Amino acid sequence: MDKLELVFKVERDTKNTRRYQEEASDGPPIIGTLYVQQWALRKLTGGDLPERLRVTVTVDK
Repeated sequence: MDKLELVFKVERDTKNTRRYQEEASDGPPIIGTLYVQQWALRKLTGGDLPERLRVTVTVDK
């Protein structure tokens, strides 16, 4: 296995942060909860706050 791809769905918003929860998979959560600054999400999307994120985890060798 050279990478993990995880999908997160929005759980709630705070003043400056959006909280995402990892969607269920075959086993226990790998990351669980993910917090992302809203300004960074708006920069990536051109202004919108996405309902879902896909995160890829790799290891540098």
